[in-house]
Amino acid sequence: MSKTAAFSRWLIMLLVFSLGLFFCRDLRLSEDAFDLLPGEAVQGDLRMLQQMGLVDRVFITVYADQEHIPRPVSKKVLQKSTEKLGNLLAESGHFSYVLSRLPEGYETALFAGLQPSLPLLFNEEDLEKLAAKISPDGIQEGLRNSFALLNSPAGIAMKRQVQVDPLGFTALALGKLNHMRSEYAVQIDQGFFMSRDGLSCLVVAEASGSLTDSAQAAEIESFLDDAFSQALDSGIKASVIGSLPHTLANSRTIKSDLRMLLPVATVLLILLLGFALRDIRALLVISVPYLAAPLAIGLTALAFGKLSGLALGFGIVLLGIAVDFSIHLYLALMAGGRNQGEAMRRVMRPLLYAVLTTSSVFIVLLFSEVPSHRQMALLAFSGIVLSSLCAFLVIPAIVNLRPRNSAQPQTQWLKFSTPKRPGIILLSWLVLLVLGVISWPQLRYNGDLRALDVPDKQVESDERHFNQNWGGGGEQAFVLATGANPDNVLDTNYRIYRFLQEQGVKKFQSFAPLLPGPQAQDRNLRGWQQFWKDNRVGFKDQFISAAVSSGFAENGFVPFFSWLDADPRHLSPGVFLGGPLQPLFASMLKISSDPLTGDTTHLAMTTVAIDDSILAKLLEFEEEGEGVHILANKKWQAEVERLLRHDVITLSCAAGLIITLLVILQFRNTRAVAAVLAPVASALAAMSVFCLLTGRELNMMHVIMGIMVIGLSVDYGIFIVCAKLSGGESTSTRAVSICAASSLIGFGVLAFAGHPALHALGVTVLVGIGVAWPTAVLVSPSLLVFGQKK
Repeated sequence: MSKTAAFSRWLIMLLVFSLGLFFCRDLRLSEDAFDLLPGEAVQGDLRMLQQMGLVDRVFITVYADQEHIPRPVSKKVLQKSTEKLGNLLAESGHFSYVLSRLPEGYETALFAGLQPSLPLLFNEEDLEKLAAKISPDGIQEGLRNSFALLNSPAGIAMKRQVQVDPLGFTALALGKLNHMRSEYAVQIDQGFFMSRDGLSCLVVAEASGSLTDSAQAAEIESFLDDAFSQALDSGIKASVIGSLPHTLANSRTIKSDLRMLLPVATVLLILLLGFALRDIRALLVISVPYLAAPLAIGLTALAFGKLSGLALGFGIVLLGIAVDFSIHLYLALMAGGRNQGEAMRRVMRPLLYAVLTTSSVFIVLLFSEVPSHRQMALLAFSGIVLSSLCAFLVIPAIVNLRPRNSAQPQTQWLKFSTPKRPGIILLSWLVLLVLGVISWPQLRYNGDLRALDVPDKQVESDERHFNQNWGGGGEQAFVLATGANPDNVLDTNYRIYRFLQEQGVKKFQSFAPLLPGPQAQDRNLRGWQQFWKDNRVGFKDQFISAAVSSGFAENGFVPFFSWLDADPRHLSPGVFLGGPLQPLFASMLKISSDPLTGDTTHLAMTTVAIDDSILAKLLEFEEEGEGVHILANKKWQAEVERLLRHDVITLSCAAGLIITLLVILQFRNTRAVAAVLAPVASALAAMSVFCLLTGRELNMMHVIMGIMVIGLSVDYGIFIVCAKLSGGESTSTRAVSICAASSLIGFGVLAFAGHPALHALGVTVLVGIGVAWPTAVLVSPSLLVFGQKK
C-alpha cells in the first residue's frame, strides 16, 4: 500500500471521527428511569404518578434522639426544628410542594370555610345522624355541649360558632377529615404531623426536578444535608425515604463498581494483548471501533431524539464486539505476509458473515418493548457496521506501518483445531446440551425491576424506621380520577369514594367526602331540602324552648336559623386549595397546564391499602369506570413481567431463528451449520445449568447479555469453520482465543460487581463465553471431521 493511499484512509477515518463529534456536540444524556420500563401503558401510568408528584416526593422523618434530649422537652425542640426545616425547604426553590405543618388557627378557618356549605356534604348516612341531633334528646345534648363550650377558656372565641351551629352539625363534616389520614399513624399537634409517641414529625416535599435523575438527586441530597445541619437542633435527626435514596444508592454503587473494576480490566486487557500480539500496533487495532463510536452515538441520539445514559453505557460495551473483527483482520493480514490481497480475500468471507449475523441479532432488539433496549440496539448495530467499515479501511494501513514480522506463533494454536479424539469431545458436548435442555424448563423469569435494585443497608434501615414510626409499609394502590374539567374529575373521584365504602374498605385516603363532585353536591342538596321539608315544622319552637330552658337567650340563635334558611355555598377546588387544608389538598388534587400545548390536566388521587382481593375489585372497577386509573405496584409488576417475558420469548426465538437461517444460507452444509451453531448451543446450555445450580432467576440483564453472547458465539463458530474449510485454521483459532479472552476479561470482571444488574451482566458473559470459546476451538472442528475417513 502506498503512503498516499494510507494517508487517504486515515484522512477518511479522521473525517468520520470529526463528523461523529459534530453530531454529538449537543448530546445530553437522559437518566430517566422510565427508559427501563416496557410498554406504553406502564409508562403512562407512571407518568401520571409523576404528574401527581409521587415519583419525585420525599418523606422526611424528623425525630428526637432520646439518648441526647430528655423526653419532656423533646416535643418542643422537635417541632421547632421541623418548622425551621419546612421553611428552609419551601424557600429553597428545590421543591414545588412542602408539607411540614398546617397553618395556625386552621380549625377555626376550616369551620368558617365549611359551614356555609355543610348541606352539600351530608349524604344519606349523615342525614340519619342529623335526625338524631334534632330529636328532643339530641337537642338537649347539643345545647349542653354548647353551654359547656361557652364556659370553657375558649368560650369567647367560640361564641359565633355556637350561635351558628349549636347542635354540632359541623362535627359531622369534620369527621370526614379522618379520610385524609389514610393508614398512617399520624396525629395533628399544633398543626404538626406527629407520631403517637410524640417523638417524630413528618415532612413531605415534592422536588421540582426528577429524582430518578441521579444528577438532580445528588443536588437535592446535598441541599437536604445542608438544611438538616441548619435546621435541626442538637439531638434531632432526620431520615429520608422515597425515590431519592434509591436513585443515589444505585448510581453510587455502579460508579464504585466501575471505579474499582475498570482499571483491573484495563490492566488485564493490556497484558493479554501485549502477550498475545506482542506489537505496539495492537493499540491502534483495538482503538479503531471506538473512533467510529461518536458517529454511531450521534446517529442514535438523532433517531430517538435522546439517548439514555444506560443505553449509552451498554451500547458502548456491545460496540466492543467490533474489536473482534479488527483483531481477526489484523492477524489475517499479518499472517498473509507480503500477499495481503490473498489474505484479505480469505478473511473477507467470515468477517462479512460475522458482521451480518451479529448485526441481525441487534436488529431483533429494535423490536423490544423497552425504550433503552431499542436505543442500545441501534447504537450497537450502527456502531458495529461503521466499525467494521473503518476496520476494512485502516487495518491494512496499520499493518503497513512497518515491516512485518512473519514469525507468528502458529504451531501451538494449530493443534487445537485438529482434534485427535473428536468422539470424546462430542460426547462431553452432548452431555452439556442434555443438561441444558433439562434445566431450562426449571428456570423462572423474574420481571420485577426491584430485583435489579441495589440492596443498600442504609436505605433499608430508613424505610424500616419510617414504617415503625408511621405504620403502613403494606401494599398501596393509587386510584386516579381524570377528566376534561374539574367537575368531571370531582364526580369521578366521588364515585371512587363511594365504591370503596360499598366494598367495606377501611384504610384509604380521599378528599371526596369534603369536596364531592357537582353531581353529589346536587344530590346531597336535594336530600337536605327534603329532610327539612319533613322535619322543619315545629323544630324552631321546640329548639328555642329547649334553649331558653338551658339558660340561653331566646334570640341567641338567630344566626343558626338564618343559616338553615340560606342557600348553601357551592364547593369548588378553590375553596380548599386556598384554605387552611391547602397543603393536604395540593398533594391529592393536581391542576396543571402544559406550556407547549396549553392542555390542562386534572388529576385527583385516592390512596388505598390493598390486598389481592381489593386490588382485583379495583381493577374490575377500572374496567367499568371511565376516567378511573388504578396504579399499583402489583399491577405494574404483572404487566412488566408479561411484557418482558414476551420480549424474552419473542426476541430470543427471533434471534435464534434469524441466525440459524443466515448460517444455513451462508454454508448450505449440515456439518458446517452444526459446527457454526455449536458455540451458541453450548453458551445457552451452560447459562441455563449455571442459573439452575446457583438457584438464580433469569432477569432482564441476563436476557440482554444473553442475546449479546449469542452474537459473539456464532461469530466464533463462523471464523473457526470458515478457517477449517479453507485450511487457514491456525490464525482464526488464535484470533478467536484472543477475542474470547478479551471478552471474558472486559465483561467477566463485572461478575464481581456489587450492583445486581452489573453482576448479572458479568456472570452471563463469564459463563456463556467461557463455554462458547472451548466449544468453538474443540467441538466445531470435531463436528467437521467426526466420522469422516482420513
